[in-house]
Amino acid sequence: MQKVWLAFFLLCSVGMVSQETEAKFSLYYENDQFELTPVHQHILDSLKRLENKSLYDIHINGYTNSIGESDYNLELSRKRAAQVKKELRSFTIISSTGYGELETEAANNRRVDILIHFKKDHIPEAGEIVEAPIDEFENQPTVASLVTPKIGDKVILQGIMFYPDRDVIMDESKNALEELVAFLKKHPKIKFKLLGHICCGDDERPHIDLINVRTGKKDLSEARAKSLYNYLQKNGIEKHRMRYVGMAYRNPTGKGDEYDRRVEIEITSVE
Repeated sequence: MQKVWLAFFLLCSVGMVSQETEAKFSLYYENDQFELTPVHQHILDSLKRLENKSLYDIHINGYTNSIGESDYNLELSRKRAAQVKKELRSFTIISSTGYGELETEAANNRRVDILIHFKKDHIPEAGEIVEAPIDEFENQPTVASLVTPKIGDKVILQGIMFYPDRDVIMDESKNALEELVAFLKKHPKIKFKLLGHICCGDDERPHIDLINVRTGKKDLSEARAKSLYNYLQKNGIEKHRMRYVGMAYRNPTGKGDEYDRRVEIEITSVE
């Protein structure tokens, strides 16, 4: 029930950002802890799905309760803020700060507050630090970067996106698909496999795939890889050069749902 309530709260709150001056989210921690939990990650992933990130900036404030030494608590609050900041670097970050302990031992003082608002409403303060957004994929290799492909090369096919819970490639993927076809035609002697991945899997059973709602089959990661295989075949890439594999949740990136939901290409042969 808590998860349902949380999802509803996030849907409403993130929607409010487009209408109100500011929205606030709080992540709560166990004593002495600063690592992100699955509940924290769910909130952060919801924020990362917010469209038009360039319109907003984010303040990240870390706190502890009053249990323990003040110096230790100050460092712990900074660690909490830093972990959250790493997840939200696709936004402009203003003054990610650990403020140390609040006055009481209350459990809800062990938290990080995330404040998000329109950039146009921001009032600059003396000493604040503004950090420009970072594209988490900008330093990742692409197929275009494989000037001399070799066996074992593996890259994420950036820009190739699927509709939620389906194996249907989104129209917005057109440019990325054309780039991939051009690369494969430029290197006709390479063979490769397509690796489909899912988000939101089971850490205890990472081999278990999700349901493809288009077909009702529990093979979503494989179906997505096959969908791309079929597209490439229709666009002139020979079947003998490629194969596809569903990886389910075996290789999560650790960066959240939007990065786990992906297809990779791995070079298996260079003749």
